[in-house]
Amino acid sequence: MPTATTERRAGQQEGVVFEGGEQIGRDRVTLRLRCYSGAKFVLERQLVRVDGVTLTQVFTVENEAALHDFATADPYGDTLRAIYQSIRQSYLVERDAGTTHRIANKSTVDIAGEINRIENCQNEAELMAVAHAVTSALGATQYIFSRLILDDKSGDVIEYRYLVGCDPAWLNKYIDRVWYMNDPSLEYAKRNVTPALSSQLDLYSDGHWLPTEAAAHGFRNNLVCPVHLRANQGRTNSLVAMLQTSNGESKEAGEGVLWGNRLMLRALASEMLDWHLTGQRQQATSEFGLDEQDLDVLRRLRSGGTAKNIAEALDLSVKSVYASVYPKVNKKMGASHISNAVAMAVNCGLIE
Repeated sequence: MPTATTERRAGQQEGVVFEGGEQIGRDRVTLRLRCYSGAKFVLERQLVRVDGVTLTQVFTVENEAALHDFATADPYGDTLRAIYQSIRQSYLVERDAGTTHRIANKSTVDIAGEINRIENCQNEAELMAVAHAVTSALGATQYIFSRLILDDKSGDVIEYRYLVGCDPAWLNKYIDRVWYMNDPSLEYAKRNVTPALSSQLDLYSDGHWLPTEAAAHGFRNNLVCPVHLRANQGRTNSLVAMLQTSNGESKEAGEGVLWGNRLMLRALASEMLDWHLTGQRQQATSEFGLDEQDLDVLRRLRSGGTAKNIAEALDLSVKSVYASVYPKVNKKMGASHISNAVAMAVNCGLIE
């Protein structure tokens, strides 16, 4: 996988035109409307549970009706009504000021070309447009791409982020009823890296309530494509991504087309995770203000290099490395020691 050369920022405030939040019982809900170039809109709904677990949905807003449908499906919709009204007003203002973006329905899609295009996506709106085009061409009518951060010690998921390409009522219900705590597809994805049909999972017994509920929202046939980034020395948490694609066809026909396209769908999932990691590295580099020399120093130390090795590479004395090179990196990263800076760089994905 070549490294993306296109710079992008994945910062929390990128493109935000409206943000509002409400404390609801012990939960905190924050809604953000983002507008990107070409008047591409996404709505983020972030739910922070009392135990600190964060669940964020990212939903493409193609039109006012889509925004209305999402708000209607929100179980806290009544409490958040004023915020949704403000989001609607912001959407209308921004939409009328720019060129409305719509996801193109292509009669023929260059699937490999679309997947290769992911590395040049500037934001999640563009990423989701590619995901929509590819999954549709491969026989799916709905998709959800989930990124999960797992605590390496406990194995518990501490953060969920969903790119929503499905009926918003389904995912809102799924989150509100805490079904992610015992979802067999999710448990499979955490432990496996090969695609699987939901019907193939031993964890699904006949009449299991979750596939029955999912089918009511169009997730009748479901293919799960997991991809992983495991914790390693210095990286404290594991990252699991899962692309779920579905259609509402008969079981034989619907599962057949998804299974037949599983390799391309897994490639899509892998590229989407790589896109996230590249963005994470770019964001961390920007936030710390690191230059290429700083990164080179961190990489050399990570691979077992010494101050002497770094001095030779930079044509400096060992004394200068300790007196100026290390302190400069530590100051930028807010680290007390160069070994801590290396650990931080690994955990942020700056270096492997």
